[in-house]
Amino acid sequence: MAPLGASKHRLVGCGDGLTHLPGFAQPSGVRRIIALVLLSWPATAHAQAPAAADLWRVAATSLAGPPALERGPRAVFWNPAAEPGLAGLVVGAEVVHTSDVLGLSGFLVGARYAPRPWLQTGIVLARMDVRDLVRTTTSPNSEFGTIPVYEQLAGLGVGVGSHRVRVAALVRVHDARFDALTESGVTVDIGVRIAPTERLRVAAATHFVPIDLSTDPTTDYYAGAEYALVTAGSLAGARLRVLARYGVTYRPTRDLDHAIGAGAVVGERLRVDAVLISEAAYGSRAVRPALGVALELGRYTVGVARSSGVNDVGATYRIGLDVAVLP
Repeated sequence: MAPLGASKHRLVGCGDGLTHLPGFAQPSGVRRIIALVLLSWPATAHAQAPAAADLWRVAATSLAGPPALERGPRAVFWNPAAEPGLAGLVVGAEVVHTSDVLGLSGFLVGARYAPRPWLQTGIVLARMDVRDLVRTTTSPNSEFGTIPVYEQLAGLGVGVGSHRVRVAALVRVHDARFDALTESGVTVDIGVRIAPTERLRVAAATHFVPIDLSTDPTTDYYAGAEYALVTAGSLAGARLRVLARYGVTYRPTRDLDHAIGAGAVVGERLRVDAVLISEAAYGSRAVRPALGVALELGRYTVGVARSSGVNDVGATYRIGLDVAVLP
């Protein structure tokens, strides 16, 4: 295998069998995620998410706040009860890209629609790929082309409630592939969003819970709280809101991540978010920052975000666009 710092990742094999992966001999951080996916591809039950669903934890590092508090049509991926953002039928898409050190990329498409004030529906399509993974024998030259490694899913959700309290569920169908090996599974998630006052917002959600409710290492549990420290400030003549946030992520492996962040909303059109996350998964505990900016222009919202990645191993980037299709 080529070094992880190279643009190509090589899978060393003999015939159709794998012999070794030198680049993952002592995995740490996000490299361990990829190593677990490539080296320990188990025959999971169809009621669970494939092992490759772990790759979505890399995509989560691009979030500039707690996942439970995400908003917009794409946020249904993280919390089925997330705030829709723009009104009416809203469609959003984003791409996630990591440095060549990691070699991961993906996309996420979501749509939200409220046919009734108390009813909200949503769909999500998403895929993560391991880039540039190629076969070699004992020769350093690439042979037989690239190896397909991905996790993709489609989900359908429905939520009920008001602007004060919203509860929603999302069912996802997963499909994953590692070369000739394939996996599939079904997960179901529950999300809740509560706004007891105009200043306070609390949210919680599950992520990739097996449909048979069994314990699975790919499952995450999110919770977060947001409080408006300033609600009637002014910046360059525009209304200013300043927000403080705290979030926590729990995993069945007993890893617990903490997130402390802040956000500023200028004129209800420009949003700037920043967060520091203390993460314990896949290596020693580390602190990483993430920063996001979103600008609303009429029926369009454009957002970009960047973080240093899991355990600070290579940056992760996110670019998204939301469009209000129908009022």
